[in-house]
Amino acid sequence: MRTIVSGVIIMSAIKTYAVYKDGMLVLEDPVNLPEHTRVEVVIRKKFSEFVKKFGEPEAKEDIDQLLLANRRRMRDV
Repeated sequence: MRTIVSGVIIMSAIKTYAVYKDGMLVLEDPVNLPEHTRVEVVIRKKFSEFVKKFGEPEAKEDIDQLLLANRRRMRDV
């Protein structure tokens, strides 16, 4: 998806998955980009892989209470 603003093409995010193979990231889906387009890549593993390796994380605190406290702190700054 592209948006044109003042004659400049702005790309929105394209989400796809890739596999690291032989020193290269190989995309699972084709992307429609012009040759030599520079892109930003953020690499993260799936959370499910973390769970498989380390097990389900145990909640030590109530997430709703933590979020509420954080919102209050941000409001009071």
